[in-house]
Amino acid sequence: MRKLFLFSICLLAFSILKAQVRTKAANNTLFWEISGNGLKKPSYVFGTYHNADKGFVDTMLIVKSKLAAADAIVGEILLDGTDTSLNDKIAQYTFLKGTTLDKLLTTEEYNLVADFLKKATSYDIKMFNLFTPAAIMAMVSPQLAPKTFTKENPMIDQSFQDYARANNKRIFGFATADAQAKVVYDVSLEIQKRNLLKSATNWEKLKDQNSKMYSLYISQNLTEMEKMFSPNEDNTQEDIDKLLKNRNLNWLGQLPEMMEGRSLFIAVGAAHLFGNTGMIKGLRARGYKVKPIQTTGEKLQ
Repeated sequence: MRKLFLFSICLLAFSILKAQVRTKAANNTLFWEISGNGLKKPSYVFGTYHNADKGFVDTMLIVKSKLAAADAIVGEILLDGTDTSLNDKIAQYTFLKGTTLDKLLTTEEYNLVADFLKKATSYDIKMFNLFTPAAIMAMVSPQLAPKTFTKENPMIDQSFQDYARANNKRIFGFATADAQAKVVYDVSLEIQKRNLLKSATNWEKLKDQNSKMYSLYISQNLTEMEKMFSPNEDNTQEDIDKLLKNRNLNWLGQLPEMMEGRSLFIAVGAAHLFGNTGMIKGLRARGYKVKPIQTTGEKLQ
């Protein structure tokens, strides 16, 4: 009797563990359906990687079918060039005022950044003497991460909006040019300097982290990706909140009206999906049903 009881306990524990593994595997997907809470049509959200090309999603039949069926496409910003103020907004944060980079940095710091630029990008630091540290990092950062898109094979976010324009679908952008520019550039010079020096000191580590992030992305491993966005010596909670939490809250506030009476296909960076302040939990907290959709080995629905 005792052996039977112990066997039953072990069997129950195994079943629970197996169910947890299945749940975790099901949740590791970039594609989610939003329904319920009075919606007449379901909407869908896909997590992107901004340097990845559209070839990554070309074989995902379900993603392509929901994109085709959507009434409108939503991105972080409009990528069709209609927001002509974007360059002007960025320009105001690009150039140093009343100083130059060689004056802002000590000789030791200047040499550190010069060495970083030469090794990581082959750029000469003299090219950047009039630029703010934030502008330098904005230009350099893409070269520290895997990049697969080309002019002929555009990035995922761009391809979704290109499809919308080619098929006469409406396109929405969550953020204005000014709001998007402020996220990246509108911080004090002291913080910009700190971030530049930190990257210059740890650029090889940063490059490895970016490669790991890309590998986790293409394997759709949201569980491990989330761990990389925890506060640490490189990213404070304030940094993460500015990049993710605050923007998520803004976007979640816009979605109810946008989803009313129409099916949306929403494409945002994958890091906006997960976590306690991510869009998945945020939508659920607002009463919506958010269901994971597997995109590998799937059947067209």
